[in-house]
Amino acid sequence: MKHTRLLVVLCLSVISFGAFAQNQSAMRINEILVTNTNDFQDDFGQQNAWIELFNSSYGTVDVGGCFLSDDAADLRKYSIPKGDVLTKVKPRQHLLFWADNQPFRGTFHTNFTLIPGKTIFFVASDGKTIIDQIVVPQQFADSSMTNVSYGRTDDGIGSTDGKGEGWKVMAKTSPSTNNAEMAKVSKSQRMGEIDPYGWMLAVTSMSVVFIALIILYRLFKRIAQISNRKADKKTQASVNPQTIKTTKAEENSSETFAAIAMALHLYQEENEAHDEESFVVTLQHTDRSYSPWSSKIYSLRENPQVNRRK
Repeated sequence: MKHTRLLVVLCLSVISFGAFAQNQSAMRINEILVTNTNDFQDDFGQQNAWIELFNSSYGTVDVGGCFLSDDAADLRKYSIPKGDVLTKVKPRQHLLFWADNQPFRGTFHTNFTLIPGKTIFFVASDGKTIIDQIVVPQQFADSSMTNVSYGRTDDGIGSTDGKGEGWKVMAKTSPSTNNAEMAKVSKSQRMGEIDPYGWMLAVTSMSVVFIALIILYRLFKRIAQISNRKADKKTQASVNPQTIKTTKAEENSSETFAAIAMALHLYQEENEAHDEESFVVTLQHTDRSYSPWSSKIYSLRENPQVNRRK
């Protein structure tokens, strides 16, 4: 029964994780570029406006069947084709769509462009639920904003109602990569600045070792105590008076009494139990000639006798 419950829990966990992995609501419009003259190029070698989506979840999300639009009255303006393996966005990864009004070029080319003042919508596969939206700032109509993108300060974090909270004009474009600038100083260098002589690292490592030893000592001591308790219980059970009474009862069984009775019966029957024995010992003396010079005289043969003819 317990194994069945565990199997059911595991199955439900897998199913829930799969459902979470397919949750389209985790997708975010992450960055947009309105005017592109010498920035990132598409697979045809052309430079056009683009929209970057970001998967903010820790499961793969398939955006196939979802919609992109710049018209609130037509949320299904561009339908992202289903069945394309490239529309499956891995955890914490990006996906780029070209807003070039050339949908015949493939899955990632929309049928509209980016116009300052308009709102970009990302819509769920039901064609009604707006998952994310952002208003293209009017300032990007200025020629000075060429090759300048507008994106979230941190990937996936910020408003989803088009108000631009958590958004900013980017210092440089970052298509299909993180918006936040990567730290120029490595972790080891930063640690060297914080702890130049290594005392902090040494104390931390030694503390970890000693704490681990203390935990092991307490654990083994506890195991020994439990083992000793079990051994004491077994010893007490072995010397239990009830056990002794049971043993004596087993020893005084009917077979034992029968053997004793048979022995007494045979003892009374003298003819069957014992033979008559004589307690008289007869000693007979034998004379033998003995030479003190040799104790082996009786082992020698007699001298041969020679019969001489007369």
